[in-house]
Amino acid sequence: MNYEVLNVLHPDTTDWTAQKARLQRINGTLLTLAPDPGLLQKQIQEQINVVNVVDYVTNRTYNPDQFLFFDQIPTVAGAEIFMAKSGQINLIHDGYPIGTVRLYPNTRRLVNNITYLNLDGTRDFIEEYAFDGKLFSRIDYDDNHVQRIQFYNDDQVVVLTYYFYNGQMNLITVEDPASHRILERYDSTGAFLAAKVGEIIQADDAAVISYLGLELTALSQTQSDNTLALIESPLDEQGEVRGNLKAILDNRLPYVQHVALPQKLADQLLKAHQPMTKILIETEGENGRS
Repeated sequence: MNYEVLNVLHPDTTDWTAQKARLQRINGTLLTLAPDPGLLQKQIQEQINVVNVVDYVTNRTYNPDQFLFFDQIPTVAGAEIFMAKSGQINLIHDGYPIGTVRLYPNTRRLVNNITYLNLDGTRDFIEEYAFDGKLFSRIDYDDNHVQRIQFYNDDQVVVLTYYFYNGQMNLITVEDPASHRILERYDSTGAFLAAKVGEIIQADDAAVISYLGLELTALSQTQSDNTLALIESPLDEQGEVRGNLKAILDNRLPYVQHVALPQKLADQLLKAHQPMTKILIETEGENGRS
C-alpha cells in the first residue's frame, strides 16, 4: 500500500494540491497524525482514502449519513439553546450562560464543539463532535489552560488520553475501554506517533512525507520504503542545509531511503557538497506541482 503521511490535512493550500495529485497518481491513502474531528468532512470534500492515527487507536468509525444538529445536542437538563442575530449559539441555564456552540464550516446546523464555561466565564471543558455527530473528545481546562484531552471510541468510552503540564504534553496513555486498565504509556507525541505509524505502515508498503517535522519522526519505527518529497527549500534562513535533511542524506536517519526534488533544488545540495546517493530528480509536475 502507498501512504502519504501528513500531520493534519488543510484543504485549499498549494502544498495539499501537490500532495493530493501524488496520492491520486499512486492510488494512495492519506495517513494523518493529529486528532481531527472534522476528518470525515474533509474526506468527503476531497474524495480520498484517509486513515488517522487517533481514530486507529480508538477504533473509531464514521457514518456519512449521520449528523448532530445544534438543536439536538446532549447537554445539561433544562438548558436552553439560543442563536443570537450574530449567529453565535449560546447555552443558557437558569438565566446564566453556561456554554457556546460552534458549528462546522460551510454548514448551518452541524455541531463541531461545545465550550462549557465556569461562573467567571473561563473555560471549564470542551466537547468535540465528529462530523457524523459522535462524541470525539473532551478537553479539560484549569485556569484556561489545557490539562487533559480524552478521546472516545464509538461507544463514547475513553481509549486515548493526552496529559499536559505547564502547556506541554508530558504523557499519553492508551487504555482498555472495558477494564480501563492502562495498556500503553508514552512520554512524548513523537514516541506515540512513531509506535502507531510503525503498526499501520507495513514493511512491504511505501510512504511519502513532505515535511521534516512530526511526519519524519512518525516514520522512525517503520520498515517501509520511505521518500521525502521535498516541498520547502533544502536550505534554512542562514543558507545552511536543514539539519534533518542533512541527517537523511548522510544516512544518520536511514529510515528515509529517498529524497525526491526538482533539479534546481538538487543543484543547491550538490553545491553544498551533500551526499547525493538518495536523491531522485523529479520531472515536471511529478510531485503534483504546476
